[in-house]
Amino acid sequence: MLDVLLVGIGGFVGANARFILSNWFARRMGTTFPYGTLFINVSGSFILGLFLALVGRSILADETYRWLVAVGFCGGYTTFSTYTYETLTLIRDTGFWRGIVINLLGSYLLGLGGALIGFWLGNLL
Repeated sequence: MLDVLLVGIGGFVGANARFILSNWFARRMGTTFPYGTLFINVSGSFILGLFLALVGRSILADETYRWLVAVGFCGGYTTFSTYTYETLTLIRDTGFWRGIVINLLGSYLLGLGGALIGFWLGNLL
């Protein structure tokens, strides 16, 4: 039962962090391109990569941290379902193929890079 509580707490914090950051990006940069979602996908990948590297080195090996951070926070924070929907919306509303490709490849490649850098940094600590 503790695992369910930890996932719920992490998910609550992650979902609210996503909401706050997405709105901040929308106010600052507009909504023509999903900058907030791109940032969240990349930073979420970084956080998960960093965390899993630290877990692998037994720095945060306690299973309770995994439920709280990896499943709860990252699960509530990352937005790949939103990412796919916003990509479809870009296609439907703008037909701006260059923006669509930037969004798809940017989220994928930068997210992979974020995870790699997080994992690398976690192994340095």
